[in-house]
Amino acid sequence: MGIDGIGKPPPPGGLGPAGGVRPGAASPVREAFKVERAAGPEKAAGTEALSRLERGEISVDQYLDAKVEGAVAHLDGRISGEQLEFVKTALRDQLRTDPVLSELVRRSTGSLPEDG
Repeated sequence: MGIDGIGKPPPPGGLGPAGGVRPGAASPVREAFKVERAAGPEKAAGTEALSRLERGEISVDQYLDAKVEGAVAHLDGRISGEQLEFVKTALRDQLRTDPVLSELVRRSTGSLPEDG
């Protein structure tokens, strides 16, 4: 003997009217948690920068500058130039001083950025 509805799979089409969702309707909770994939050009640019670093065409600092630029690209035009520069500077400072981020940079690139 079981408790009604516990341990049983939901009926096809989702919960019935008692559950508040019509059969076949998309759940508003599920819709709120959709995640979009990263845009292709930014991802490709990051891969290209890493390839250039590996070939010795750019330094670790130039690679990190490219990564910071990509990270804040979505803010361009949304905040003032002064605010954008502040965010870029803060990101670079974190990459240089945060031990965890510094270790990730070292593992990714094989070296650390220059101090300064």
